[in-house]
Amino acid sequence: MATRQSVDHFLEQCEGALHFAEFEYNEASRQEHYDDEQFQNSQRYIEEALTDMERLYASSNDQQREMLSRMKQQLNELRNEMTLLRH
Repeated sequence: MATRQSVDHFLEQCEGALHFAEFEYNEASRQEHYDDEQFQNSQRYIEEALTDMERLYASSNDQQREMLSRMKQQLNELRNEMTLLRH
């Protein structure tokens, strides 16, 4: 079973990836092709977080799964927006 501390730490990492990706998305929306590498890195961080989440999800309790599911939804939504952005 995943410990509360490990889930909390992971969710903090996801928040960091989410904030970084949101910043890059906003920058890319304003300035086309300004920094493609950073934009792609932020997408990669989202993908890594979603992959890591699957492993942690399997060993989580119901309450932890709920928190992870909410974060997964946020990450997926931003990933989709970034994919659709004409960057």
